Amino acid sequence: MRQNISPKHRKALASKIGKALNEDIRILSKEMQEILVDDLVTALFSRLDVLTHVKDDQARRGLTIQCSNETLEMVHGHPRQS
Repeated sequence: MRQNISPKHRKALASKIGKALNEDIRILSKEMQEILVDDLVTALFSRLDVLTHVKDDQARRGLTIQCSNETLEMVHGHPRQS
């Protein structure tokens, strides 16, 4: 996980996530809500780190992700124009 996340930034993000999920998590105790929100913040930053490393690796190697028209047709349900 990134080491440069300030406690203030983490707390602000946890507050935003808690507010966004308020209706969905209100059945949990306050302590369980706090644990869940903290876990979600941790998961978010972990995922961002992974994606940042992937992006950096791709850029370093000059890689791009390419999809064939057949793949795009399977994903979108219709042929895509190039």
